[in-house]
Amino acid sequence: MAAASSPPPEVPMELHVANRVKLVESLRQHLSLSSRPLHGFVFLQGGEEKNRYCTDHVELFRQESYFAYLFGVREPGFYGAIDIATGNSILFAPRLSEEYAVWLGEIKPLTYFKDRYMVSMAFYTDEIVKVLHEQCQQSEQPLLFLLHGLNTDSNLFSKPAEFEGIEKFETDLGSLHPILTECRVLKTDMELAVIQFANDISSEAHVEVMKKARVGMKEYQLESISAPHLHVWGSVLHYGHAAAPNER
Repeated sequence: MAAASSPPPEVPMELHVANRVKLVESLRQHLSLSSRPLHGFVFLQGGEEKNRYCTDHVELFRQESYFAYLFGVREPGFYGAIDIATGNSILFAPRLSEEYAVWLGEIKPLTYFKDRYMVSMAFYTDEIVKVLHEQCQQSEQPLLFLLHGLNTDSNLFSKPAEFEGIEKFETDLGSLHPILTECRVLKTDMELAVIQFANDISSEAHVEVMKKARVGMKEYQLESISAPHLHVWGSVLHYGHAAAPNER
């Protein structure tokens, strides 16, 4: 295995662009077969940072999986929309206060998120209602395809997006989940390459553990053997904000 012979590769943002294209094509096909008009917005809410109970300790952030699949965004507090009619993608970033920069570093401009995540447009989350109404090409109330459906492994439901002003939109809770889930099942070549790299790194870490395992060792001691390999070649230590200082 030669996975660790070079630094770990960046997951290309083109992967997420391709995922958005695949979803739009699948959703358009579904709407056509149902004799429904080809307009509206796929609209997802990304993950939020959470504190540990009532403390000021922020738990390790992990992006919501469907949102990560479509947009690749590493930061918390985002929303994303995809225009069914045009294929245009829109990110909505949280509007951070000046105090953020004191503790967590530079506040990135909207152009940074537009370029980094290869979307058509970027705005702030407090502009969602205005922007989507402006982008809507129909005269009636804009339609939002929201994510809501059962995960049969966990028996839990995906959480539809929520935001102030959602009552000003028509919503569809039934169409998106099965189509988007099917899109995630069928992997592209770029996705397969990422999975292969992750498998190679994991396999190498297991080999390291097998080489150094001794009778009587505890599980946490074995983990201490695999963890450095995984951190050096397959991941980073997350501290501070979810995307800084580990954005590179």
